[in-house]
Amino acid sequence: MATLTELRDAVSALLDLPGIGAVLQLNSNSRERAFEAYLFGLLVRAVRQAGNDDNSAVIKGIRSGSGPSVVVLRGGPGRLGSAAQDFAYAECVLGQTSFEIHVDVQYAGGSGAIHEVDISIYDHDVAEQIRNSTRAQSTFPATSKLFGAVECKFYDQDLGTTLGRTFVGLLDDCGSLRFKVFATNGNHGGLAKYFTLERRPMRFFGLTPTNPDAQSECISWFVSGLRKWVAIS
Repeated sequence: MATLTELRDAVSALLDLPGIGAVLQLNSNSRERAFEAYLFGLLVRAVRQAGNDDNSAVIKGIRSGSGPSVVVLRGGPGRLGSAAQDFAYAECVLGQTSFEIHVDVQYAGGSGAIHEVDISIYDHDVAEQIRNSTRAQSTFPATSKLFGAVECKFYDQDLGTTLGRTFVGLLDDCGSLRFKVFATNGNHGGLAKYFTLERRPMRFFGLTPTNPDAQSECISWFVSGLRKWVAIS
């Protein structure tokens, strides 16, 4: 079981941050939120590997722009365009495709219901329009431009199939996504079986910085999917 310190250190290494104590700010300094930050870091690393260039994914602050001195990650659900703090996100370019990676952003589903997505991959141009809008603080981005959703579950106790069904229900309201992933540090036979159907999300169990094989598998899966998506070979 990864500790809070191990998760934070992993985020620092994945994002190439110079000193975790000085530059990473988790608004909720818990293992659950640190696990989300860890998945954010894994996805950023995957984008950089897919593009063979660290500049393929640049960390930005909504107030400060590129290379924020403090990388602020939300401690709960929030608006993509909120500048209440210098919230960090990754601006990514692969080939001709521009997109962003966000932590704990709320989106308006096809039904009109509001959903929090732990780690989201979203269209860059639409995100820019939202940030430049006078209604940025109150706008919920539409899932029509949502490319990917990652559900992050860090648990000490046993998992259950309800977690999978809840996530699949969220995805049903988000339209057609390129990337659908359920990531957890735990293991559960019933939940694993639930995700075996072809239309179900990709799943990663036992995913922690203390399990390098699972970490490598997750990054490799994203690298392959990203390259296929943007036709990079």
